[in-house]
Order: sequence, then structure tokens, then C-alpha cells
Amino acid sequence: MWQVNNMTPTLKNTVTDADGDMSTLTFEVWTTDANGAPKDLVNLDSSNPYGVMVSEPVATGKPASVQVPWGKLSPGTTYTFHTSAFDGSLYETGWSPWAKFKLRERAVDIVLPAPDPNAADPAFDTRWQTGLPGWGPTGSRAIAKAGSERHCESAGSGKTQLCFTTMPASEVDIKKAAESRAKLRSSRTLASSLIPDCDDPDGTPAGDIGSSAKRDQACLYNKVAVEVTDETGLESKGYQLFLMSYQMQTDLAGTEIKLWARVTPLPMPAGKTPFPAQPGAIKLTLSPQCSAGCMDKPAYDWSGNLMWGGSYDIDPHEETGTATVQWSGGVKDELSTKDADLKQDMAFAPYATFSTSVPETFPTDNSSGFIGSPVYTRCDMVYSPAGCVMRDYMPGYVFNTKKTPAAAAHAWLIQEKIRKGAPLSYLPDRRGTTGAHGERNKYGRDPDANRKVICPDGWAAKSGHSAATTVTDISASDTLSCDEFAFASTYNSGGMPTDMEGTNPVTSGDQCLQTYSRKLTSSGNWHLFDDDRKAAPTYKEVCGRSTMSGWVNSTSMSRFPTFAKQLRLLDEDLYFVTTPGFENCDASAAVVKCDIR
Repeated sequence: MWQVNNMTPTLKNTVTDADGDMSTLTFEVWTTDANGAPKDLVNLDSSNPYGVMVSEPVATGKPASVQVPWGKLSPGTTYTFHTSAFDGSLYETGWSPWAKFKLRERAVDIVLPAPDPNAADPAFDTRWQTGLPGWGPTGSRAIAKAGSERHCESAGSGKTQLCFTTMPASEVDIKKAAESRAKLRSSRTLASSLIPDCDDPDGTPAGDIGSSAKRDQACLYNKVAVEVTDETGLESKGYQLFLMSYQMQTDLAGTEIKLWARVTPLPMPAGKTPFPAQPGAIKLTLSPQCSAGCMDKPAYDWSGNLMWGGSYDIDPHEETGTATVQWSGGVKDELSTKDADLKQDMAFAPYATFSTSVPETFPTDNSSGFIGSPVYTRCDMVYSPAGCVMRDYMPGYVFNTKKTPAAAAHAWLIQEKIRKGAPLSYLPDRRGTTGAHGERNKYGRDPDANRKVICPDGWAAKSGHSAATTVTDISASDTLSCDEFAFASTYNSGGMPTDMEGTNPVTSGDQCLQTYSRKLTSSGNWHLFDDDRKAAPTYKEVCGRSTMSGWVNSTSMSRFPTFAKQLRLLDEDLYFVTTPGFENCDASAAVVKCDIR
């Protein structure tokens, strides 16, 4: 028995004619029973009463063959066939020995709901995300790392040192600060939190992720330790640890950036010497340093002086400050069509200075440094009106799985099975309907050129899977369409050239993983199948191509322009694709089977 890797096998047998005449072979295919014996004759060709297929004439000693049409045989089934020859005048009196073969199983079988044209569109994915470069890991979703930085300055004629240390804050630190705040019950008026989500009951946005951001918001946490030591740095004469909490709010349709900060003393760790009770024992200044792009130099308006009369057990009060920054509008070239020329990045890096009036030091001595890593906002004039975002946040385009299930399934399969969930990099086209295609991106690449590599014009009608199903009940003029993933409007498209940052580009969509969407007449269920006319996918492909309803294909991406504008997606911006309904599907299995109805 031989294994067949597609559903349109070519059957062969060698013809021998004693007279040397040209001959044809008649092929019969049968199903088999549990013992492998022939059971039922398969109708391969309805144009003759026997359901057999006949080869073209071949010379004696040569193999004759037929290719079984798609749909005549079932996946994962064992068949057997035999042949009989005809030399133009005489039929062979018997049949050849039986030969068994088995068709491969489907590699992809995702059962889908029927497309629902009235399904409400889900919101875009703008959940809290960790990963701002340099702001430390505080939860299970954290992907960025940050280290500690210590800076010491000699004070008191070199007999002592003032040390200033910044380090990432943990969830434990954030919760300790929240507990201290609850116990303090201060009657002092502090500035209200800029972003309520940053101060939920357990002290972290989204419950467990610490320093994090949305497209227009950021909640940031770091620790600052201030310490007076002897000249060797070994003997501590005074120590206090503070939690520094920062909030940033941009305007997606405006150029104002709001800042908020809170300085909270943390309980004394074991083994450390507290600062004594003395006015000005701990003095801090804290300013929101801003790179080029801020119209004015920002400064916090504090609720009180950043001064403590001793360590935590003596003076546990906290302070808050607010600031507002206006973008100056300083882009490279306002007349350009390129995204890169119409945006400006602004780095915000809090800067603190520590001094003390503890005996044996001088109040004029200080130690200072930046707290944490810079946090970048970005403002642009690409979309109107101008607006600003948290630059390193990656929003998510959400498929309407209920409305366009086949497109969602195709994207999920390729994104999870091949791309391993990696984000996509946006390749914008043009600024309006009258501009030149590709004018917004750095290479001037028309995204349609990527599409034509994977899905050439007319491919679906000419070469797409004939069993794919349209939705003429939804759109009377619906025809088959070619859907590609990763999208043509990404640097990740299989059609993106290497010299334009394409990775492993293909020369034809034939090199992609092939699927199609079909409604079975037997059950009425919709499925996404791998293309059974082809060999099984290896999952080493770099792209996906699918035959499906044109209405489903186009509708699935109809919200993308709104997504890009609303969240101010620019050239090379990273974003995720989210496919609701596939949370329990296993993309790691060799055979991908799932039911999302």
C-alpha cells in the first residue's frame, strides 16, 4: 500500500501488448473493508455507465495513468484499484492484481459558524500591555527587563557619601505602597490620579502587570533608594526607599500630554538604618525631563515640598505633582508624504536630586540621576487632526469572527502556526485617494505589489479551490476571492522584497500554505480545510493563501482604515492580530482540528 499526499492521486500501471500495439488502461477504484478486501466500486467518471477512468493510449512497456478528479475520494481512506487493457481491437480477459493506496488525512479542519452579516463589530484590542523598554518586569505578561543603577557623591569633606539608587518596582512594592497609603489616611489634599486604572484596589493596572501602557496612557513604577554612608560605602547612616509612580496621558486627537507623579515612602527593610527625626532629613527634587519636541520645559506642580523629616516610621507622608506639556509640532518636513517626516518622538525621563541636612553632611551636597529609562511619546501630522500616542504600545486589530469566520480562521492559523504570534509591521499606502500608491512608507512600496505576488488578479477564479463556497445569500454578486496572510500592507507579507526588509519572500503564492473555506452540503457546517489538491502543509511556509468568499474576505478588513487612523498607526508600527473564538484551539498539534461554533 502506498500513501497519497493529496486528494487527486495519479494512478499508474504498465501496459504490455504481445503485438506491440498502443493500448489504453481502464482503471477501477474500490473502497476496502476492515480486512483490506475490495468492498464498493467508486464512481470516478459519471460520463460512462461503469464509473471507470480510461487512460490515453501508450506504447507497450510504458506506464499508463489517470488522475482522479478532486472530490471522488475521501481523506484518510484506504482504497484499492486494478486495471484492464484494450489495444484497439481486443480487451484483456482479466484484471491486473489489486494495488492499495491510502489518502492522507486533512491537516487542517476548523469547523466554523455560518457568516453572520449582522454580528456586532468587536472593539479593537487596546488592553494594558507591558514591554515599555527599560521599565521592569512586574507580572506574568512582562517582556521587558530593567536593571538597577547606583550613583554616589562624596559629602562632608569626603567623610560620607550621598547615594542615589534607582531600580525596577515589583508588584510587592506597589502593594506595600497602597497599604501604606490606606493606613496613612492623610487629610492633606493631593492631586487625583490622572488614570484611575493605575490605582485599582490592588495597586496595579489590569490587576497584575505593573508598569504598563495603552496607546494613549501609561502607568509606570520605579523605586528610588536614598542613603548616607561612610566614605567606604559600607556603613549606612541613613536609608529610605521610595516608590515613584508616574502616569502619562496623550491625546489621540490633540497635542497635549498630561503628566502625574507620586512619591511614596516604603517601609524600612531589615538591616538598614533609618534617617533620624530632623527637618530636611531627606530632600528630593523631581522633574519630568523632556527631549526636543516639548514646547516649554515641563515642571511638576507639587502638592507640597518633597521633604521628609525622617524615614518611614517618622514621616510616611506622600506627595503628588502634575504637569502639562504641549507638542511644539516640530516635524522634519510638513510638505512630505512620508510618515517618517511627519512625526516626532519625545523622550520623557524623570530626573531626581537627593540632599540631606543630617549631621556630618552639608545641605549643598547632593546626588542625582535619571529614574528608570526614557518613555517615548510620539506626535504626528499624518492623520488630521494631529495627535499623540505612547510610541511603544502595540494595538490589536480584532477580526469579527462571527461575521467573517473563514478570514479569522485563516489569520489565526497562519499567525499561530507559522508566525508564532509575532506582531505585524504596518506598511501604509498613500495619504488620500489622489496620492501615489506607496507614498507614505519609507520604500515607496505599493502594498498591492505584495498582493499580486501572493494573490495575482483572477487567481481565485482560475486556480482557487473549486469547492470553496460563496455567500450569495448575503451578497447576491459574491464570487470567490484570494485571501492572504500576512496582509499585503505589512513588511511581513510574503511578497515583500528582501531589499525592502522582507524576510524569506516567496516568488509565488503557490509557496504559501494553502486553505479554502467550504460549506458541506451533507451537514450544512462551514469548515476551513487545507487545500487537499496539494501535498500536506509542512508549516515551514512563510505565508498563507486561502480561497474563500469575496464578501467574507473584503468585509474582514473593512475596519482596518478606521483602526489605523484611530490608533495613529504609522509606517513600520507594530501591531497584533486578535481572533476571538479561537482561545481553546491548539495550534501546536500536527493536525489542526477545532470547532469554534
